[in-house]
Amino acid sequence: MKQIGLPLLRMRQSCKSNFDCIQARQIDAIRAYQAAGAPVSLPDWTRPKQAVRSQTIIKTNVVETTINIDVKGIQAELNSTALQKFVLQELLEMQKLKSASGDQLSAFAIGVLRELSGDIDTQMGKLKKTAQSKYGTSIFPNNADKEISARDKSRNFPPVPYYVAGQQVVGEFWLEPLVKDTGELAYRLNFIDPEEEAERITSQFELNLKELADVRTALSTTYEWSETAKKNKIRRRFKKTAVCFPEAQCVDKVTGNTSTQVDFLIYEDGATGARIVRNKGAYVQPYNLSIDSVALLGAYLDFVAAAAEAEFNAGSVTEEALNDLFK
Repeated sequence: MKQIGLPLLRMRQSCKSNFDCIQARQIDAIRAYQAAGAPVSLPDWTRPKQAVRSQTIIKTNVVETTINIDVKGIQAELNSTALQKFVLQELLEMQKLKSASGDQLSAFAIGVLRELSGDIDTQMGKLKKTAQSKYGTSIFPNNADKEISARDKSRNFPPVPYYVAGQQVVGEFWLEPLVKDTGELAYRLNFIDPEEEAERITSQFELNLKELADVRTALSTTYEWSETAKKNKIRRRFKKTAVCFPEAQCVDKVTGNTSTQVDFLIYEDGATGARIVRNKGAYVQPYNLSIDSVALLGAYLDFVAAAAEAEFNAGSVTEEALNDLFK
């Protein structure tokens, strides 16, 4: 038996941690001992028929699990896309009302938003088609009736991109509503780097209600100036500030002064745009936008502000006001 066992042991050791190799060597050992007359028999799992059956079961389970995971992933993506669609539809209605009141930026934003809505419909259609053709199952958004907070709405808006001139940096805006410890509604404008997994927020600053309104008005102004530039076929580099606040810290860019401004830009080829600039003393942080992004950002600010204000008012309503409401 020693003459049989030692070679088999060496063969087993050569397998190291390879499970299939170890299993095969164990079967070889049992058969060798059987041939030598030892009263041992092969266990059921070594029989060819059972082995094939076992492998089939394992394989089927793996396939079923993979399909289940894939379908869940598609379902989650569809839900997320459907939520964006819901937010977009609500936003479109808001922009239609503002456009009817004469807001030119809102009128332009409607076209941009409709194009985005079409893209989202296409994406949802592809997700449904993939689930049906690849996995033979139909999926539908299952969060249509979900009530979402102002903060969730702010995060499920289609991304509004910005870029940093002279750098390969493209990011997204996120306007985050918040209630300060003083009980005041405010906003935090976050600059997001979507490529980062950990530190996604690269910069941020707070805006009070008036400052947010000033930024929104300035975006409308930059759009109007853009239309003027196109009508007059201006093709030279030009910059003009639409708003800067706080005014007392806008003139001197010195240590201790911090200000925010919105600039209108014309480039040599006649293209127009805007930028949000955060001045920290003499240090300047510019975030550039195309005119399409100007329209999207204006609509986004409108939407988040309205949702946050409604939520804030509902959360801070007094007992007296409620009594007056239910007469």
